Amino acid sequence: MTLNIKKLCVGADSVLDLYNRQEFVRGRYGETIHITRMFPKRFEEVLNGGSIYWVIKGKLCVRQEILKIERFTDNDNVNRCRLDLNKDLILTVPFKERPFQGWRYLETKNSPSDTRLFDINNKNDDQEIISDLHSLGLV
Repeated sequence: MTLNIKKLCVGADSVLDLYNRQEFVRGRYGETIHITRMFPKRFEEVLNGGSIYWVIKGKLCVRQEILKIERFTDNDNVNRCRLDLNKDLILTVPFKERPFQGWRYLETKNSPSDTRLFDINNKNDDQEIISDLHSLGLV
């Protein structure tokens, strides 16, 4: 069974902002990674095709495939978890999401549908329209 993770994208204002932050990380480390404190107990289910679903400004609206999860100890001797992510950002039907700390598991059956691949060159941002249509039950 595949399991996903949902996580708040703290400080990001948009998917473009998430993209720019990850471009900075890729420029520095040569790969798309995310560091978090806790290691998922159900990591084997997540590695079976799972994704991280990002919550931006109160809406779960984009996901990335998780390629690898590993434990490590940082320079301050604190245990951490490193998520290696696919570079592609996949936009989803936006869902309102309450704030939470850390991350939460998200079963595939409860995950929002994909809408399209995020394209930095596409200035036509229809995510707000899709969100409104979804709240009206039309999408």
